[in-house]
Amino acid sequence: MARSLDEEVRALGAMAPRAGIFCDFDGSLAPIVDDPSKARAIRGAGRVLEKLARRYAAVAVVSGRPVSFLAKRLHPRKVRLVGLYGIEERVGRSLRVLPEVRTAREAIDRAVERLRAELADEQGVYIEHKGLAVSVHFRRARDKDAALERAVPIVDHIAKEEGLASVTRGRMVLEISPPVHVNKGDVVRRVIDEKKLAGALVVGDDLGDLPTFRAVDGLDLGIRVAVASDESPPELIAAADHVVGSPHELLDLLRSLVDESRP
Repeated sequence: MARSLDEEVRALGAMAPRAGIFCDFDGSLAPIVDDPSKARAIRGAGRVLEKLARRYAAVAVVSGRPVSFLAKRLHPRKVRLVGLYGIEERVGRSLRVLPEVRTAREAIDRAVERLRAELADEQGVYIEHKGLAVSVHFRRARDKDAALERAVPIVDHIAKEEGLASVTRGRMVLEISPPVHVNKGDVVRRVIDEKKLAGALVVGDDLGDLPTFRAVDGLDLGIRVAVASDESPPELIAAADHVVGSPHELLDLLRSLVDESRP
């Protein structure tokens, strides 16, 4: 029989020294906003993550955002910040970047300039330069879906010409990254192996989080939580063990994980 979320939270709290917590940022710790540069974690999220990091073997925010962006909005200590789907990671004060992507910076710079030129007439489309990746956002466009579909062949063509990875599609966003095979699930599996975790909770709101759901297969306890919205991919909801309705509900869940891990 499947256990309730409260039962699984108690079970994970009881094994905190051998358990990990892995959270997405946008749509999970932070509400989705029209202007991606204005995204902010909900109040109290950073403090709760710090409390969790004192009690659980590993706590990480795993996001498509750059580490620098996450650090400015969360200010967490002892919490791993993993950016660009695993391309860069901050542990303590040390920033690690996958060595095979460092040479891609110039190609990303060129792609950003070409995208800005090619999509200049698309009102409301926002190009986000992430350093070692680039995202094209459509949430502010008048006709979001139409603008996104018009942009797909342009973005894909530029990515291929610059020798970058194929385009990844998310919630009203297209993303180009260096040609390296890494995703959020790879990050979670690496930390599980590194810390020898027996249990983990993973949280996400979009298709890019599905690999993290699969990463906890085989653990003594793997809890997959989807943060739902009107834009939730059906595949994500179907793969989740539990669904919460907003970042605020997620914060309540994380607080309960702090409480259940008390000695």
